[in-house]
Amino acid sequence: QRVLPVVLDCGTNNEDLLNDPYYGGMQVPRIAGDDYYSQVDEFMQAVTHRWPNVMVQFEDFSSDNAQTILDKYRHKTLCFNDDIQGT
Repeated sequence: QRVLPVVLDCGTNNEDLLNDPYYGGMQVPRIAGDDYYSQVDEFMQAVTHRWPNVMVQFEDFSSDNAQTILDKYRHKTLCFNDDIQGT
């Protein structure tokens, strides 16, 4: 019934963006590994706490993280990743 777009800004490894004063994202190196998954987990806990029946669409997650994230949440939360599952 309602849509709330959310962007999880995990930094960037693009040197041009790290040095661009007009870049709108976090100007820190991209987090990875456990720190990255912890940030995603914090978001998922918060959004499901606030909206227990939420549906989350994972969009444009890097291929090295997308399947891991989908596997972790697909049986706990109504969610999908159209890059993996297709729509």
